[in-house]
Amino acid sequence: MHRFVQRLVAAALLMPALAFSAAAIDRPARLEPLLKADRQGPCPDDMETLARVKCRGTLRVGIRSDYPPFGYSTPEGPQGLEPDLARLLAERLGVAVSFTTVNAADRMVVLGEDRVDALIATTGHTVQRDEQALFVRPHYFESSTVVVGPRQSELQHVRSLDGLAGRTICVSIGNSTNAELAVHGARLMLYGGAGRLVEQIQNGTCPLAAHDNTLLLPVLPGSHEVKLSFAPLNWGIVVNRRSETLARWLAGELRWLHRDGTLLRLAKTHGVAMPWLAEQQVRWSAPPCNTTTVPDDAACVAPPRDNRLAPTPMAEGAEALEQWVQQHWGFEITLAMLKTQVALRLFVGGVAYSVALVAGAVVATVMVALGFGAGLSARPAWVRWPLGGALLVMQSTPMVMFMAAAGMVLSSAGRVTPFLAWGMAVLVLGLFNGSNAGQAIADARRDLLAAARPAGLLAAALQARAQIASFAANATRGSPVASLIGVPELLAAQTDIASFSAESTTTFGLLLMFYMALVSLVVAVLKRLQDRLQPLAVG
Repeated sequence: MHRFVQRLVAAALLMPALAFSAAAIDRPARLEPLLKADRQGPCPDDMETLARVKCRGTLRVGIRSDYPPFGYSTPEGPQGLEPDLARLLAERLGVAVSFTTVNAADRMVVLGEDRVDALIATTGHTVQRDEQALFVRPHYFESSTVVVGPRQSELQHVRSLDGLAGRTICVSIGNSTNAELAVHGARLMLYGGAGRLVEQIQNGTCPLAAHDNTLLLPVLPGSHEVKLSFAPLNWGIVVNRRSETLARWLAGELRWLHRDGTLLRLAKTHGVAMPWLAEQQVRWSAPPCNTTTVPDDAACVAPPRDNRLAPTPMAEGAEALEQWVQQHWGFEITLAMLKTQVALRLFVGGVAYSVALVAGAVVATVMVALGFGAGLSARPAWVRWPLGGALLVMQSTPMVMFMAAAGMVLSSAGRVTPFLAWGMAVLVLGLFNGSNAGQAIADARRDLLAAARPAGLLAAALQARAQIASFAANATRGSPVASLIGVPELLAAQTDIASFSAESTTTFGLLLMFYMALVSLVVAVLKRLQDRLQPLAVG
């Protein structure tokens, strides 16, 4: 009885404070006319976003469809914590809700093109994104990036970002922490969506993978573990910068949803971890956060995560060139590899490795061709037959399979360094193309013998110089496949850059132009060499 009286007195004392809190963080009076606006015919294009939402009678929200339990597709429509949050906000606004599916790579573009009024799509609040759009605060969730992998002995030492150097890590395009992985020397294998990434982890394709803990931990196989966790990141609702009144209304509603435990209940319904949300409920229920305006300090709202990368001296020039192309030619390019130091380092290193790989592959092709040519035309059968069998295997199997097998050999041998991967790639390219060129040399040698002409190995090679040049050029064309086994050539570098720039059209367009130029150069050099050797072949 005594405890009951104490609780009754405490409740009576708290009532005025709670009433003050409720009034203090109610909707600002200046938003009321916008909230009460009725639909009257077509909505003007220049109408402010919140008024236009009310006029249209629909709140357009961009959501994820591949990120359970936050957003996923079902026959009944979008489900998850974020679609439910969007439905709740639309209900409080007195409008319907329509959903547009977005992913990590295109969500900011969809918002910028005004195809949605707001994003509720697992979007981490960073300084870089803060420059593109307006993040509503308070945030509605917090995650961190985890690196996961199997419980294998050779992976046990991977407990820091520095331990990822030279390792292949599966990531999804557009993830804000991909740049940090690339900076520490990780080789990134890129997937277009979170769902695809999860599939690759579950079927054992990815030795290591990195993404938000909210995505990976619920689906992590029992054979896997978390190697390290880093980069805590707050998620926010995102609107266009011209949608300030909508942002203010959403901020007021989110404060209520934190304070009254609605977000906690949503998280519990969808099986989402709740410690951060519980902390936010306490924060928004007490001073100074339960006031009319949101204090812009760490006591109430978290700042965006500073993930900006050090710019290059040519960053401003690259941006100016992008704008010039947009203005004069009407299409958009993004020179991401010239804007930040990490991207430029990856780009220059990729070019250097590609040139070294092509040079090594051409030399290896010629050397292997001479060896196979001599062996396939040798008199002893015990020399010809094994090489003939190897040639048959080379001719009936795609090169990508040989490269993948070489990658498995490297992985089984332990940690792969870029130099070891380069050597293995040169060997595979040389064997695959040189064996075919060697058959041409052997055929030329037999033709010379039949014509009673000098049939030495050099004479046969001169006779088959066109075929040798053709396969050497083919080795150049096939060199990007070496990225499969961890060679940091230009394809791998551009993939890493695209993983954190969230832009691929210009990046891979330049990659295509580079390889077209490189192949053309090799073909031109080989053609000139053939012309120089022609008198020797005729003689």
